[in-house]
Amino acid sequence: MRILRILLSLAMMAFLPLVTTAAQDEAYGVVTNVLDGDTFDVTIEKADSRITSSVERIRLADVDSPERDTQSGLTARDFTYAVLMNKRVYLDIDDRSGNGRDPYGRLVCVAYLTGFFGQPLSMPSFNQMLVNSGHAKINDFTDNEFTLEESGLKENVPEEGGINAQPEDDLNLSRQLESLKSDLLSQIRDALARELDKRADEAVDWLRGQ
Repeated sequence: MRILRILLSLAMMAFLPLVTTAAQDEAYGVVTNVLDGDTFDVTIEKADSRITSSVERIRLADVDSPERDTQSGLTARDFTYAVLMNKRVYLDIDDRSGNGRDPYGRLVCVAYLTGFFGQPLSMPSFNQMLVNSGHAKINDFTDNEFTLEESGLKENVPEEGGINAQPEDDLNLSRQLESLKSDLLSQIRDALARELDKRADEAVDWLRGQ
C-alpha cells in the first residue's frame, strides 16, 4: 500500500501543471455522427443550460478544416470519425454568445477526449489534435470567448530538426514523463531494498531463535 501511495502522489505532482482552468465539462456526450473535420453531432449525456436537444451539433472553436468537396476535406472528416466516433467528448461551450451558438445554430466548443478513468483530458484538446494532424488550420474567431492561449491552440510548425521534431508542449510532456518514470523507479527500488532488508533481519532473528 505504501508503494501505491508513493506512485499516486508522484503521478499527481507530475501532472498538476498540465491542468487548465477551462470549463472542460460544461456538457458531455457521445459522438454519433461526423459531418466533416470540425463539425460533428453529440448525443448529450450531461446537459448545460444552453443544451436544447438530446443531440447537438458541435462546431469546433477557432479551427477550420477543408470542405468535404475536396480530398483533404474527406481525409479530415475520416480523421475525426476515426478518433471521435462512438466516443465520449467533454465540451467547453462558448460563453460570449449567450446561447453558445454560431449563426447556424451549432454549439461552438473546445472538445476534450476522455481519459482512462472517464475524466476529461486537459491537453491536447481535440481542436489542437486536428491542427497537429494537419487536418485543420487555426482561425482565431473574435466572436467567441476562446483565446488561442486559453484553448491551448498553436500552429503546428515543425521545429528545427525536420518533420519529426516535436512541438514545445510535447517535449515538455515527454520530459515530465521521463522524470516521473525515473522518480518512480527510484522509489520502487528504495521500497524493495527496505523490504528485503526487513525480511533479511526477520530471517536472522528466526535463525537465532532456533
